[in-house]
Amino acid sequence: MPTLTEQKPLATPAQEAETARPLRVCFVCTGNTCRSPMAAAVANALAAKIHDGLPEAVKDCLPLSVEAISAGLAAYDGDPISENAVRALEEAGVAPVPEHDYHTHTAHMLSPEIAEQCDWMVGLSGNHVMGLLMQYPQYAGKIIGMPKEISDPWGQDLSIYKTCLAEITEGVKALFFSEKNGI
Repeated sequence: MPTLTEQKPLATPAQEAETARPLRVCFVCTGNTCRSPMAAAVANALAAKIHDGLPEAVKDCLPLSVEAISAGLAAYDGDPISENAVRALEEAGVAPVPEHDYHTHTAHMLSPEIAEQCDWMVGLSGNHVMGLLMQYPQYAGKIIGMPKEISDPWGQDLSIYKTCLAEITEGVKALFFSEKNGI
């Protein structure tokens, strides 16, 4: 056990902010054009809303609680986010954050580099969780699923996307923004 003279000096809030970082989350679906980008947009918007509500003196010392990205297990790199996904997000009032503006999202495959850098990988359905576990068994401890299975809205009308977004929002809040999670 270190003595008092051996202990490191206490860090200032600014120094702590430099080493603190948000929880890194990657939401994963199939094509990375609907569900996972909507989930990342919701998580980023919720984190920004919480952060923006902090007093100015505290904001400078604390990073966002969550930083979310998305990827697909069978994505075609460069495909744009679905128009109905964007419309559902906009109509729900989900504000894009500058670093992760969902309007400019393009699909990409989950890579080993992304998998390694994330604290959590969240499958939007049970099949996605199984796919993640099969592709990245070394990261099994950081692979989770949404609390409720999120059906694929791809190719459906806007009302289906809105229903999907409501389910995603509920799941994101339950996983990362509830009092039990300390966020």
